[in-house]
Amino acid sequence: MQFIFTFGAVPVVAGLMVCKCPKFEKDLKGIFFGTANGVFSAIGGIALFAALSPTHHWNTSVISAVTALYPLVTVLLAITVLRERLRSLQVVGLVFAAVAIIIFSV
Repeated sequence: MQFIFTFGAVPVVAGLMVCKCPKFEKDLKGIFFGTANGVFSAIGGIALFAALSPTHHWNTSVISAVTALYPLVTVLLAITVLRERLRSLQVVGLVFAAVAIIIFSV
């Protein structure tokens, strides 16, 4: 049902295009990251639908649990790129998330 998001975005984009003075991104770095975001989001959506398709006999509970942990990527990027520090309770949460993936996959 994730594809419905695209239909919901169409009126917003149309409304922005009708606006008297739309401001488009002119910075190449912004264009690059925006395009990369769209491409990787599309690849992720296609991979999710492929994993959940009835032709594959994969465990849906594992796929659902792993995809629900997508904020884990943001946390890991914040640690590596932004050099943020985690508190002990946050580390415990990350460990529980990793253990949950292992338990579901068994």
